[in-house]
Amino acid sequence: MPVLLTLSVVVLACLLGGRLAVLARQPAVVGELLAGIALGPAVLGELAPSVHASLLGPSTKPVTSALAQVGVAVLMFGVGLELRVSRQTGRSVAAVTAGSLALPLSLGAVAGLATLSHRGDVEPWVFVLFVAGSLSVTACPVLALILKDRGMDRTVIGTTAMSAAAASDGVAWVLLAIVASAATGTGSPLHTVVALAVAGVSAWALRAVMARVVTSGRLPSPHPAVLVAIVLAAVAAAAAASDAAGLYAVIGPLLLGVATPRTPGLSERVERHVGHVARAGLLPFFFLGAGSAVVGLLDVSPLATAGLVAVAVVGKVVGASVPARLTGSSPADAARLGVLLSSRGLTELVFLTAGLQLGVLDAPLYTALVAMALLTTAATGPLLDVVDRRERRHGRGPAQPAPPVTAGVSG
Repeated sequence: MPVLLTLSVVVLACLLGGRLAVLARQPAVVGELLAGIALGPAVLGELAPSVHASLLGPSTKPVTSALAQVGVAVLMFGVGLELRVSRQTGRSVAAVTAGSLALPLSLGAVAGLATLSHRGDVEPWVFVLFVAGSLSVTACPVLALILKDRGMDRTVIGTTAMSAAAASDGVAWVLLAIVASAATGTGSPLHTVVALAVAGVSAWALRAVMARVVTSGRLPSPHPAVLVAIVLAAVAAAAAASDAAGLYAVIGPLLLGVATPRTPGLSERVERHVGHVARAGLLPFFFLGAGSAVVGLLDVSPLATAGLVAVAVVGKVVGASVPARLTGSSPADAARLGVLLSSRGLTELVFLTAGLQLGVLDAPLYTALVAMALLTTAATGPLLDVVDRRERRHGRGPAQPAPPVTAGVSG
């Protein structure tokens, strides 16, 4: 009975946190993670130790951990579905993509060297590579929601931002796979790169086969229950195959999502029948695990946290806005690109949790990086409002629509 009560409390707490965040004009992930932190030892464990021990004792951990793993695997499949790089070409897109990746990686490497004392039982280069990757992440799902809510998803800024975010996240996940293999001793970096190349070619071949089957018209539209079963089985198999290949388990579902053809309505059906269930019923346990690993604020250096936030913001804002300005964007549009790409969200949390589980980070640095993810995500909306107000004061018009594009990652 305590396990069932725990499941109910966790789901409802994250639901309430997410709704309150939305009412405050914030992405739901901000409130959901805060709910997970509130249920963890840093808050509930301090305020009501007996309640925390009763509600989240050792007997509940295997259940909540298993649900969290399934939720994250389904989430990464959805991220792969949405990981689209448009066919839009030009100096601006290429420059923004390169700048928003190169500068955060460089500054992240410097931040890694400055925080080496917080590394776990791994080689220094592994730790530095992980910190660099963590500071280069942009949350594609949160970014897509922000663009849609603001009517920017079909603008030049929106498609440029999504292309740059997809490239940044692709590189970040490759770095995570290398870090995971080095941290667990399952292979050399070369082994990991070869495994990723084989997985990428397999995903490309699978996409070609699936696209041919879908366009042939021989594949009937499955019943929702059948669709859920197929997706869950395929995601679990992809995660198991990824883990067996020496890659981190989330890489498999991510590549499976990338390989899935962008047929009309498929993403919407998956989101409606699978994504909503995972988001509401499974991911709360990921937020619980992520929040439970957060240590007390007194154990975290405010200076280190402020420094990481500064590096995260400067890396993305400067890395994206300066190339945008140099290739002809207005000051306001360049600023919007930088602000949009500095949003981290749920993708960052998955990345950081992986580092903690792999023993790359210690708890204080993990907590500081989680605070960075929360602050950069929460600041996105207000900063965009500031840019909009400044533009209106100068009498400039709204962002211009982009040419229609519907290309996937592999074109």
